[in-house]
Amino acid sequence: MNYSLILVALAAAFFVLLLVAMQVGKLLGRGADEKAVPGAAVIEGSVFALLGLLVAFTFSGAAQRMAERRDLLVQEVNAIGTAWLRIDMIDAKDQPRLREQFRGYVDERINYYRNVADLAQRDTIAARVGMLQKEIWTTSMLAARSSVPPFAASYIGAVNEMFDVATAQTVAQKVHPPVAAYAFLGFLALVAAGLVGVNLAASKRSTRLHQVVYAVVMTAALYIIIDFEFPRIGTIRIDQSDALLVAQRQSMVDPAGGAN
Repeated sequence: MNYSLILVALAAAFFVLLLVAMQVGKLLGRGADEKAVPGAAVIEGSVFALLGLLVAFTFSGAAQRMAERRDLLVQEVNAIGTAWLRIDMIDAKDQPRLREQFRGYVDERINYYRNVADLAQRDTIAARVGMLQKEIWTTSMLAARSSVPPFAASYIGAVNEMFDVATAQTVAQKVHPPVAAYAFLGFLALVAAGLVGVNLAASKRSTRLHQVVYAVVMTAALYIIIDFEFPRIGTIRIDQSDALLVAQRQSMVDPAGGAN
């Protein structure tokens, strides 16, 4: 499923709805005497203030969550690199199997990020990642029993950190504001568009440009907010951060120098 096209289609539909809402407002505002309605300016000001506040909060929250996901990916790459290096602390006979399991694990993590926008595929890959984590943990615990205790403890701590960061990243991919919040924001933008139309009804000159400007600005604002919230399906993306994980995978070679 192409989520980018769906997002563009939704933005286009919302743009049209804003124009329609302003036309409805103009129809309702014809013949009305704004000065005869006490408190109208206060009501309109409250609606626009609330709209601006919600846009600011949702924009800031979405940008912050995107930055947190990117930071978690960096932490995961660092945790994987640390755990990989500390395999050297384990008894030599257990190292080859662990290295092979680590490579398979990182391959699945790369696959997870590449398919994170596909909800069904993402959950399937996440299940495979969980199984690989159990395998690595079982092998690590067996290897730790035959290794020097301080070294084994250091290695086990690194593996645990690697799994913790992966879990935090998986959870972060699923944390989003409720749909009701976006629905209310869209509804409020339409109400504000209707109020714009009511005020434009008293104008004797063409206001088409002003209507288009408002619709474009509001549509762009909501599009960017959703793009920040889902940075792997739209224009704003963090796919380039995956290169860090790919580079880490390419560096995971056996001590003798043979790449796998």
